[in-house]
Amino acid sequence: MSRTGRARALPGLALALAGVLYSSWLIGPLLNPAFGLLDGYASELAARDQPYHLVFGLGDLVAGALASATGLALARRARGWSRWAWWGLIAFGVATALDGTVSSMDCAPSADARCARLAELGELSWRDQGHSVSSAAAIAAALASLLALLLARRGHRASLRWGLAVTAVLLVGTAGTLVELARPDAALGAWQRVQLLGLSGWLLYAGGVAARPGDTGSRTGPAPAA
Repeated sequence: MSRTGRARALPGLALALAGVLYSSWLIGPLLNPAFGLLDGYASELAARDQPYHLVFGLGDLVAGALASATGLALARRARGWSRWAWWGLIAFGVATALDGTVSSMDCAPSADARCARLAELGELSWRDQGHSVSSAAAIAAALASLLALLLARRGHRASLRWGLAVTAVLLVGTAGTLVELARPDAALGAWQRVQLLGLSGWLLYAGGVAARPGDTGSRTGPAPAA
C-alpha cells in the first residue's frame, strides 16, 4: 500500500477501533456479573465503586481520544457538511473521554439501593452529577455529526442507505431511553444498549466514509484567494 493509501486508511481504522472500544459494555457480564447484558446503565460499569471499572473507563477514554483526534485531523482539510460532521465527532470524543474519567459515576444506583437514595437526594459528588451532562453532550454531538454526514453523503446512494440504517437504530434507542427516563422500568438497560449500538455503528460508518477517496469533503485543489 502506498503512503497515500495508508494515510487515507488510518482515519477509518482509528474510528473502527473507537467503535469497538465504545462497545466494551458487551464484556460487562464477564467482568462484573452483578450486571446482566441489559441491566441498568452501561456507564454504571465504570462507576468508581465497581470491580474492573478502570477497564470500562479506559475504553471510553481511548475511544474518545481516537474519535477527537481523528475528527480534528479530518476537519482541518474538510469543507461543507463534512467539516460539521467531523467537528461533531470531536465534540463526541471529548465528552466520551470525560465520561470515562473526570465525570465517571460514584456508584451504581441500579445495583446499590444506598447509591440510588443518595442520587435522589443529590448528595453524590459533582463528578457523578456531571456525568449526565457529559453523556447528553456526547449523544447530541453524535446525532449532529451523523446528520451532517448524511447531508454530505446525499449524492452516494449506497453509503446513504447504510447511514440511514444507523440513524434509525440510534434514534430508536435514544427515543426509548428518553421515554424510560421519564417512566423508569426494567427496560431501561435494553433501550440504552440499542442507543449504544447505534453510536458504535455511527463510528464504524464514519470510519468507512473517512477511508474512501474524496468522501470526506477534502480540499483537493489550491486554497481560494482571500
